Amino acid sequence: MRTMYDAVTAANIPADARMVAGYIDKIKLEPWSAADWGRFPHAVKVTIVKKAGTNDGHVLDVEPGDATPAEAPGWVRMRRAAGADPTIYCNLSTWPSVRSAFSSAGVAEPHYWIAHYNGDPAIPAGAIAKQYLGNIAPGYDVSSVADYWPGVDGTDPVSTGVEIMERITVTPPNAEENAVRVFLSGSPGAAVVIRPRLGGDGFSKPMWVGNIFAWGNDRQGVGHNPAQTGGYNARLTSHRRYDLPGAVWADINYSSADPFEIDIVG
Repeated sequence: MRTMYDAVTAANIPADARMVAGYIDKIKLEPWSAADWGRFPHAVKVTIVKKAGTNDGHVLDVEPGDATPAEAPGWVRMRRAAGADPTIYCNLSTWPSVRSAFSSAGVAEPHYWIAHYNGDPAIPAGAIAKQYLGNIAPGYDVSSVADYWPGVDGTDPVSTGVEIMERITVTPPNAEENAVRVFLSGSPGAAVVIRPRLGGDGFSKPMWVGNIFAWGNDRQGVGHNPAQTGGYNARLTSHRRYDLPGAVWADINYSSADPFEIDIVG
């Protein structure tokens, strides 16, 4: 899990932030300038738009004064046509209305960044990020973000630069423990991203990922088995990235009652 900062005024965000979000279009307040973005040369940058007619950005802001729930499906459809993997920001109480708008429009739901200022960084099932602290002095918000954010990570020019090579669908034969073999590039950036699917209610059903045994070109293990890491939580309710540098193939042990996707990156 990562920490992300956002603010109307970029200068309010700590200069050493590793992940920041800011506006790139205008309704009343000015968007971030190039100098604002330049304050964070090493941060992952998440771009937010306020207007549903803006064909740009990672995230559409759905809240009073900005886009409405009814406008969200059209923006998502437009962004997907442009090749983006979009996200909707809204507060927890508005989320059901947003999801209902997608259902009524017959548009597959996007990723969600949910605001709920209860001080708890735990990301709700079915969301990719949660804004859990608001208006921290001198004026910024704090969000927890999944280890991998589709549409942001791997495509943002200031992030890792790792690209998705392939996406595969895994259909479990049963709900017990199973294994799937994947083939990777063998590069230092080789990794997999495991993506539980959203159910019809807009929430992901949990799945579990245990041992990941990975091998290199020399048929030697490359390590990085997450199950050997102290405090590892095998339960997934959102996307999670597993770095496997140097791996050319890996066996992933999992338990899931439903199909899910694996992104091969690197």
